[in-house]
Formats: sequence, C-alpha cells, structure tokens
Amino acid sequence: MEKKIKRKAEEAKVPMATSRNLVKKKAPVVDVRRQSQVELDAPNAVITERLKTKKDIELINSALNRHFIFTSLPEENRAMIIDRMRNYALNPKEIVFEQEQTGNTFFIVISGKLDVFVNGKKVNTLKERDSFGELALLHNTPRSATVTTVEKTSLWGLDRKTFRTAVETVNAQNYTENKQFLESVPTFQILTNGQKDALVGSLSTLKFRSGEKVVCEGDPGDLFYLIKDGTVSCTQKGRELRQMFKGDFFGEQALLYNSVRTATITAITDLKCVAIGRERLTKVLGSQLQHIIFQNTKRIAMEKSEVFKQLNPSQALKALNAFTVQTYKKNQIIIPQGTVKGTIAYMVLKGRVIDKRNVLIGEVFTSIGDTELTKDPNGLFFDEVISEGDSTIAIITKDQFQECIGGEFNQVATNNEAYTVLRKVHLFKNLPLDRFQALTQALELQVFEGGSVIVQQNSPGDSFFIIKQGKVDVVKDAVVIRTITKHDYFGERSVLNGEPRTATVVAIGEVTCWVLHQTNFMRIIDDSIKNQLLKRIQLQDDKISLNDLLIVKVLGKGMFGNVFLAARKESKNLYALKTVDRRKIDRYEIQENLILERKVLLQLDHIFILKLVKTFKDPKRVYFLTEFVRGMDLFDVIRELNIVTDRDSKFYSANMIVILEHLHERDIIYRDLKPENLMVDEEGYLKLIDFGTAKIVNGRTYTIVGTPHYMAPEIIVGKGYGVSADFWSLGIMLYEFMCGGVPFGENEEDPYVIYEKVLERKLVYPGFVDPRLPAKPFIEQLLSKNPALRTGGSIDNLKGHPWLTSINWDTLLSKGIRPPFVPRVHDFDRDVRNAAKGGKSYDEVILREEANDNIPPRSKKAKNVHVNWDEDF
Repeated sequence: MEKKIKRKAEEAKVPMATSRNLVKKKAPVVDVRRQSQVELDAPNAVITERLKTKKDIELINSALNRHFIFTSLPEENRAMIIDRMRNYALNPKEIVFEQEQTGNTFFIVISGKLDVFVNGKKVNTLKERDSFGELALLHNTPRSATVTTVEKTSLWGLDRKTFRTAVETVNAQNYTENKQFLESVPTFQILTNGQKDALVGSLSTLKFRSGEKVVCEGDPGDLFYLIKDGTVSCTQKGRELRQMFKGDFFGEQALLYNSVRTATITAITDLKCVAIGRERLTKVLGSQLQHIIFQNTKRIAMEKSEVFKQLNPSQALKALNAFTVQTYKKNQIIIPQGTVKGTIAYMVLKGRVIDKRNVLIGEVFTSIGDTELTKDPNGLFFDEVISEGDSTIAIITKDQFQECIGGEFNQVATNNEAYTVLRKVHLFKNLPLDRFQALTQALELQVFEGGSVIVQQNSPGDSFFIIKQGKVDVVKDAVVIRTITKHDYFGERSVLNGEPRTATVVAIGEVTCWVLHQTNFMRIIDDSIKNQLLKRIQLQDDKISLNDLLIVKVLGKGMFGNVFLAARKESKNLYALKTVDRRKIDRYEIQENLILERKVLLQLDHIFILKLVKTFKDPKRVYFLTEFVRGMDLFDVIRELNIVTDRDSKFYSANMIVILEHLHERDIIYRDLKPENLMVDEEGYLKLIDFGTAKIVNGRTYTIVGTPHYMAPEIIVGKGYGVSADFWSLGIMLYEFMCGGVPFGENEEDPYVIYEKVLERKLVYPGFVDPRLPAKPFIEQLLSKNPALRTGGSIDNLKGHPWLTSINWDTLLSKGIRPPFVPRVHDFDRDVRNAAKGGKSYDEVILREEANDNIPPRSKKAKNVHVNWDEDF
C-alpha cells in the first residue's frame, strides 16, 4: 500500500506534503431531523413586546453589524427583524441558557451584567451592547457555554422561527417578484425555467435618488434595468418621450447588441431597480443571449411540429444545431417562387412571413415545409414567401436533416417509437446512450397472425418483444392472467440470460412487434454492462418480504436508525436493511422526513446511486431495504491515495456530475454532498448513499441543512437556494482531493467560524500545489458565490468544460474507465452461514441491537401527525 501511495504522489507531481484530517462527520452537522428537541431559553424571563426608541434601534443595529448573519441582509429584512425583537427582563442569578442545551434565541444586552461559563469556569462577562447566542438563529447546535445574570438585566431577544420567517418572507417575495418581472419582458419570455431562475439569482438591486440620471444618451450601455419601485422620465435630446413606472424596463438593446444609449433615463421619484449586465448574463447562460433565444425558439418550434417532435433527443439536438439562422428585412423574399417542396424546411424565429397576396404563412414557432421534408420531392413548388417586417428564419436542407437523424425519416420515426418504449424498460434504463441507440437499430419488425403463439411457457427464451400494433393475451398454466397492448413489452430477461418463458403469449388478431434477438443484444452489450444489468434485475425483486431475510451483522448505527447486512434466505443475495424504531420516529417527529426519503429514493434508478428495493413496516419499525454496496467510503479512499492526482480527481468529479445530473433532472437537491456520503464500490466507482437530507425542490428552499465545511454561502445566509448548492459542495470536494483539506475552515470545528470563512471565500491553495494546476479554473467556477455561474449555464456546459474534455461520458456510464482505486472487499459467505446457523429471526436480532439505543423523552409540544402517515411503506 505504501508503494501505491508513493506512486500516486509521483503522478500528482507534488511532495508527500499533506496530512489529511482523520475525523469523520458521518451525519450532517445541521440536520432537519434534529430540530424538534429544543429547550426554552431564559425560562424565568418576563417577555414583552416593547416599542423601540431611536436609541434602542441604534443599539440593536450596532450589535447586528458585528455578525455575518445580519450584515448580508437587505434593509427590509433588517427592519422587519428589529421590529419583531422582544424584551426579556431577568432578575439576578437567573439562567439564560446552559452549556450543551439546544436553544433558539439570540440576545442583545440593553442593561445589566451577565457571566459566561465554559465547563463550570467563568470565561467572560457581558454588559450593555454585547450580544450572544447568534448561532441559534441558524440551527439548534448545542450551546457552547452557560450564561447567567449577575444583576437585574434587560435583553432584546430574537428567536429562530421569527428570524427565519422574516428572512424567508422578504426573500421569497423578492424572488417571486423578480421572476415575474423577467417573465414580463419579451426578450426573456422564451428562456427556460432553469435559465430564468439563473437570471433571477444574478439580478442586482440598484437605488437612485429623485433627479438622478440612471443612463445618459450616447453613453455605452451594458446594463438592462427593470423598475421595481418609482417613476422615471425617458428623454431624447432634451425632449420627454414618455414616463415609465413599476414593471417597465429599459436597456434591453444593450444586452443584445452592445449599442450606445439612445435616450436619457432620469429618476422622477426615489427609484429602485433590478439590473443585469451583459457580461454577467453571458456567464450565467453560457453564451450570447440572442443565440440562446433562437435556440429556445427552435426547440419550441420543433415541439409544435408534427414531424420534428417525432425525433429522439439526440436527433433533435443535432437538427437543432444544423439549422442556419438568417435575418430578413421588410418585403425581402424568404422562399423564392418555384422552390421545390421536400428539399428544404424553415422555422420562423422572429416576425411574420406572408405570401404575395398578403396571406399569413407563418409566425414565431411556425415550421414551413417540414411535412414535405419527410417525402420524396414530387414536383410541387412553393409560392413566393416574403417577410412582413424584420424577421429571423432558421433553415435546414433535406440532406442536412437526414444526416442529423441517421437516415430516411419514416424508418427513423418508426425506430423512435420503439426508442421511446425501450427507454421505459427497467432493464435498459441505465444503458449508455451509444449502446442504447445501437439496440434501437438492432430491432426487427415481425407480424404475427391472430391466434398464433408468440412465445410458449417453459420454452427457452432468446428474444424480447415490444408491441407496435395489436393485442396479446398472457397465459399462465392455461389461465389468461392479463391482456397487453400497444407499447407494452415482454421477454426482456430472456435476451440477458436465456431464462425459460414464464408464460405463453398469444396474438389476439394480427399483431406487429419490434423484436430484439439475444444474438444482437450480446453483440452490443459487453460483459461489464451485462453484469450491471444482472445486478439491477436482482434489485427489482418486489416480492421479497421481511421473513425472507436473514440478518447477518450490524453495518452501522445512527441517531435515527440502525443499518444491518441482510441476506435472502433462499438465494443468499445480500442487501442493506435500515431499521427505524417507531419510538424514535415519534420522539424526533421525523415522520415527514421518512416519507420524503422514501419518495426521493423511489424516483432514483442510476448505477452510481444507492437503489431502494422495497420498504416495509410493522408495529415496531419502518424499514428500508436497499442494495448492499461492497467497498469503502470515499473519505477513507482519499486518505489511502493521499493527494489525489489530476486524472483521478477528474474521474471522481465526473462520477459526481452524472449523479447530480440524475438528481437535479428530478428536482432533487442532495444538500449534504461530502466524501463520507459516497462509497467507492467493488469496481472502484462511486455510489451515493444516505438520502436523509435530500429534498424535492420546485424553485427555492430555505432550510439550513448540511455539514458546515461543505455548505454553500446561499444556504448559510438564508436567502434561498436551489440545486446549484450541490455544485458548491462538489467544488469543495475537488479542492479537498487535490489540496489535502477543505478550502474554508479546515482546522475549525466551531460552525460559526466555518460559516464566516465560507462567506469570506478567501480561496488560497497550499504551497505544494502547482500555480498552473489544470483544475483551478474548474474549482473556482464551482465555488462561485453566484450559484448561477457554477454550471456555466447548464449541466451540458459543465460537462463540456475544458478540464473535462478527456471524459467520455458514455464510457463512464458503462464503467469502461479504469478507476483510481479498487477496494478489497470482504467475502461474507461465512458470515451468512453463521447467521443461518444461529436460527434467529430478523426481529430478535434487531431487538438485541435496539436495547442499547437512547430513546429521547416525548416532546412537550408534540406535532399533529397524520395517523396513517406510513400507509405507503
């Protein structure tokens, strides 16, 4: 192993200069599942809503300015927080809170004196204008000290719920309002939801006083403005053209064409705007705005076309990029009279097109000549088509179109119908795109007469069938068990392992099927992918029950549940079984979290993500049965490797990118990406585990969740965040791979100090790191404070980053890249045999382990939980 580590260091061209932190933080430091157990701060205080004087507000503001939690808040947030602070009056020798207690209030001293004790020793005295307990506003981390009054004391107090509500309310309102503003601008209406969200996160708020000039005629312009509040005057050469109000906008030409200002804009009243510049917009969207608008317009036009919408995603993307874009002036000829139909197709991206009789032929999103493109040119001609005003048209020739789609349209469209069905077949879901397309090409069409037997029960199977047209009966032991029809399929396992047919399938009337033969399947699928598919089949066994399981050993113990290695008694197939005691569920009030965890896991089916097999419930527990991942966690692996080389860092980063792509496509944000939550499996590839903090997000969420060293700035400050927060965590991990530790607060344990360092974002590389480190631009992109900049506009742009050009994404998904490290795995055969000899039921083994668990007392204020919350388990 020592030689292996030295070899890795030589590959990295760095000295053995790092000593990695060996302390694991397996569970998230901040976990929504721990939020219910909160003590009452200052239990003996008299709490009142007191009107705040000018002096009170000055004192509070002075205290707030000392904490990062408040310094990043906009004025409206701060004003709301100050308004909602309450007065706490305490007598001498009263406890405000105790060390290790989980409280929820931040305090500012108005008058009096308090002592601070750590482990029973006095360490500080607090007096007027001092403040304490600020971390409680973010989450219920145990208090690091005890605070007691020395004399009669008056405090301003702000509890976490009030703070979070105030921050969330204002930020959610701003987010919604800004997005609505963007959607009111024609230039931005064509953007996708993801692109609009990225732009909303990049808008800056600007304020102008009455009489102040916002832009001046003739000046260069690169900012676009939306008026949030106030009125402006638009003048040209001193003459007022118009006034504009809330919801109006100006400067869009500056974004598109880098033009000078054509008018002067002056604030008539105090003015509040949101603005975005061309440079920022280009960084956010990854390209010029005009190009993105045209690409989106083409995409929508393709979805509206009866021809183009039959293309599969790969063909559609190639065709999208093959269209050439041309602009036309008023009355300019677009299609000359006599152009042969079937040789060329057009899309209207901007404006309207008419014939010489002034009849409308098409407007935005209209395709012209697309239907004829699917037929042989037959001597039909277009009449002359001209531009009604300024217009933009996308054009593609038949030869270009056929090259993009890979052949003649009607044959391709037929295959695409099968492609759509194949994508739904569980067995083929995780195939790399190149293999999947090869399978589609290998399909053959077969017609069966009514009454004919397509497959016979118990006969050897060597073909897979998709019904293109017609119906069939599925007959088992001479009994019809179901009838299936168009786009249903059968026999998928036969192409993999030649299993005997479990039923007879009989045609009802004439039936047309696509057929995939085992010989073609094996020609396309190599042994590595075949083994993956066999493993996935094993994980699709929904007939398994708790009584079928043998508990082999304990794999891990957590605050909320225990994880056991389990084996199926008959097949000895291994699984992981997570058990959650109902007493803990009730005490920690985690019913909703378990429902969400199950919902998230059911949506996921990816070779790099832990697979849920089934959930169970009984009067004592709920259970999650998942695949068992043999291997080591990434935390331990990177300590084996010491400094991770550029190549190896690239491999692990690519693994995580495709994992995040799968999650984010399903609107799932993981929120705790770190080495401890990734296993390196027996083949050396990553597997994401532990979905206790994952969440399905539409838009933004505000809960502070995660491990401080890996948490994105937008999570910490509470302004709302989306899936981009996961890419920050990826950036932290990439830095950690190559530099030996995390970039912010590596040697810190206090969450507050770590948060401060994350928000400072002073990114410094160790001295042993080459200043020309190829990964630096990628790390710095992922660690952008602006979440919209982290992917460069889209996941495809991220995957296309220059640092990742050597990654073949299809080869990665088929596990065809040599991994940096393959763990030695334990053979559990003897463990399984010993467990079987013991003869104990699953319940006996689990009960014995639970005997040592700490069950917290019932909460005084229990939540109102739906009695059938677990009905789907």
